[in-house]
Amino acid sequence: MRLSMEAKKSNSARVWAWKGSRLQGVFILILGLAAGYVSIMLPLQQAYRKAPEVYPTFKLAFLSPALVILGILAIIVPSMTSDRTFLLSGPKTLSFTGWILVIALLIVGIGTYYLLHQKLSSLGYN
Repeated sequence: MRLSMEAKKSNSARVWAWKGSRLQGVFILILGLAAGYVSIMLPLQQAYRKAPEVYPTFKLAFLSPALVILGILAIIVPSMTSDRTFLLSGPKTLSFTGWILVIALLIVGIGTYYLLHQKLSSLGYN
């Protein structure tokens, strides 16, 4: 009887971690979408409406796609936020997948920053 109670506690802890990890992923995804709207969409809308000045936040434009990707990954792979075995091979050591993810996020962030800067420059804003 005692063994089954411990098994139930273990299963409920795993289910809670699974739900908590996915909930964190949803929160990160929403945060990334909001940051993308504020840092990319609003400045572009202002530029298309020929506003006298446009104030893009390039740091958020760099981070917003990374947050969206990390949020989606946290929803798909809950171990990313719960025990971090997906990204880490040891304490303070990235796994192969972790390195691929970091490089991909840097490329996507730099690409987003560059495209936003180019589009605003082509519309006449510096």
